[in-house]
Amino acid sequence: MRSVYLISLITPVRDNEGVRRSNRRFRIGHFAALVASAVACAAQESSTIALSNGARIEVTAGFGHPTGEETLTVEMARASGNSFYRIFWDQNHLAVYAYELALDLAPGGDRVLAAAKPAEEEFASHYPNADAGKPVPTLSEVHDLGPLGSGQSATLGLFEIPGVGLAVSETLQVKLNQSGGTGGPLRLAGIQVFADKNAGKGTERELVSGPAPKASVAGRYVMFYLPGRGAYFFSAEPVSDRAFVEAGSVDHNQMDFSIDNEAFHVTADAPILTQPESGDVWVYHDPAYKPSGNWTLDLTGATTAQSAENAFFTAASDSLSWWLE
Repeated sequence: MRSVYLISLITPVRDNEGVRRSNRRFRIGHFAALVASAVACAAQESSTIALSNGARIEVTAGFGHPTGEETLTVEMARASGNSFYRIFWDQNHLAVYAYELALDLAPGGDRVLAAAKPAEEEFASHYPNADAGKPVPTLSEVHDLGPLGSGQSATLGLFEIPGVGLAVSETLQVKLNQSGGTGGPLRLAGIQVFADKNAGKGTERELVSGPAPKASVAGRYVMFYLPGRGAYFFSAEPVSDRAFVEAGSVDHNQMDFSIDNEAFHVTADAPILTQPESGDVWVYHDPAYKPSGNWTLDLTGATTAQSAENAFFTAASDSLSWWLE
């Protein structure tokens, strides 16, 4: 028999707007005691993306002051073009909570529009056994978290579990027009991409990228989008759950790789591998990839979302879920 905890839902708090809380309470099934983990010790877990237009978005889960009797892990999974599921799992990989986070740029490019939504029918269809066939607890209504300007943040309170120190919340932080990346083993700074016109049999190359992006990006994973060719994703180590192949190498400011019968040469303004500066890279090519929403637009001069499909851009993240399902 599964016992139940009484859990309180806390409504969002936007910086400098005061605290608003709801006393509404509901019950969810008790999840089994978990083994203490690094997540419990750190009491937070974050996902970050940086784009070459200068946008940087960070989503951080806070767990309060867990005693170690109960711990949670968080997964970010792509829901749609501009939204993601945030799923909280126990040690048996049963979902104890989930919601959908939608993000977009305001028309002027100077603010982020954000909303937290219930994870409902579509989530259930993608994760039918997330909680062993039971409905996964979620928000009861949509919560508007924006618009948020550069340097601003919003906090969404989710639930508390009395007695074990868990008070679960999520904080969304926005920085716009940033010149640097997120930090990580891979970095793309002022890159240009050339295609080998002779399929690896010669040195004649054609420039296939647009103007070098304004901001550098860095992270566990980096990518660039070439109009007409799709997206190319890079890792400094093997990726077990994706079709990455060891297809290239980096030597300081230059990278060469071959995939899908095309050979490419990349030059950059700074070393592409941060430490050491030379080594192998793993590559995944998604020829059908299209930019979602207006996230690739120049923040200093908003244009139409349609033009984003024709724009060369780079990005970096600590999670492939920012781009891939």
